[in-house]
Amino acid sequence: MKTKIKILLSACVLFQFTVLADLLVVASYEYDWTGGKPGYSSKIFLNASASAQAADGGRDADVLPGSYMTTPFGTFSIMDYGLNAAFGFGGLMIWDSTHIIAMDLFFQPVSPINNPAYNQPAIGHARANTFNNEDALEVGSLVGGFGTAFFMDDFTGHWLAAPVPEPSVLAVMILGAGAAFCRRQKVRGMRAGAK
Repeated sequence: MKTKIKILLSACVLFQFTVLADLLVVASYEYDWTGGKPGYSSKIFLNASASAQAADGGRDADVLPGSYMTTPFGTFSIMDYGLNAAFGFGGLMIWDSTHIIAMDLFFQPVSPINNPAYNQPAIGHARANTFNNEDALEVGSLVGGFGTAFFMDDFTGHWLAAPVPEPSVLAVMILGAGAAFCRRQKVRGMRAGAK
């Protein structure tokens, strides 16, 4: 009997560990640029399901590492907090569980990208409902302020929450194996009692 209890407790602990590991991975909330032009994509990872519950109250500090924007000119994946504070709406982030309501973020590339419109280093700008209430992925440069050429930008997409991932296959398999084991032990106990 002690062995059965140890096995059952071990299965429960393993299941809880698997579920907690899944929850740690899902601790960020993902918002994707959807419906945009080909070659433009972006993911913004946030620390809460809504800005009202965010640790920093809806600021660029609520944006988690791994956020990026990709354009035909290159990928911009380093948050530029200095530009966020200097231009636009200063790192504004307002979101709920379905979409990003308002956002104004600047990103730098890992490796320098030349902006062909200005022949200067390119900067990525991700925004939602700021400046004419448009959502956009922009590629610009510092030209006496932040300047962008519209042919380099995408104004056709929207910022929507990514679907919540299902529990991992491993977690479901462990739960099923634990249930099957318990059922088998119960049947064995009933047969032993009938003898």
